[in-house]
Amino acid sequence: MKFNLFDLLLPRETKFYTMLSQQAQNLLDTCRSLKELAGNADGKIPEDLQRRLAVIKEFEKKGDAIERQILDELDKTFITPFDREDIHDIATAIDRAVDMINNLAKKFNIYGITEVPVHVRTQCDIICDIATELLNLMAALKKREGVSEIIRIMHELEKRSDDIFNNAMAELFKKTNDAVAIIKIKEVHELLEEIVDTVDYVGKIVRCIRVKVS
Repeated sequence: MKFNLFDLLLPRETKFYTMLSQQAQNLLDTCRSLKELAGNADGKIPEDLQRRLAVIKEFEKKGDAIERQILDELDKTFITPFDREDIHDIATAIDRAVDMINNLAKKFNIYGITEVPVHVRTQCDIICDIATELLNLMAALKKREGVSEIIRIMHELEKRSDDIFNNAMAELFKKTNDAVAIIKIKEVHELLEEIVDTVDYVGKIVRCIRVKVS
């Protein structure tokens, strides 16, 4: 990204970069908690499930508070570092991803899932990876460098997530005869896929911002 004359003559509020980075960090923390809940290598749901669900719920509440702060500041701020609509869209997308993780975590409890399939655990790894890249992207957006490469990595992770989802669905319908079990695991996979897509969408917003300010 290049600085333009307007940036030099009329400095803009930079607090939004800080708040968006806080949002991205909260998302990453939530993703890591979900990964731990999903059982890591053994795929077993931990015995302290309720405690872990409570931790994720707290991250969800924290995410809501940060989003409200961003939206409140948008109403108060005359000059923003980039289009206020883009800031709004990034903030709401990140918050939506955290909300979906909270909902997904509750599914393990509601559905009585005691063992998590390997494809689900792999998807949990991917959401941690793409959330890490999102945090990097918020820093790169402020520095106005390295943005394109991070967006490329995020998109590669999204495509990998698509492949895992398709393979998981094929394997699920081939190896499982229990219709109820199929419905449960299919919904888990769909939520994971939607989380990845939502985070990747933030990358697409930033790509548009880059074009606008170049």
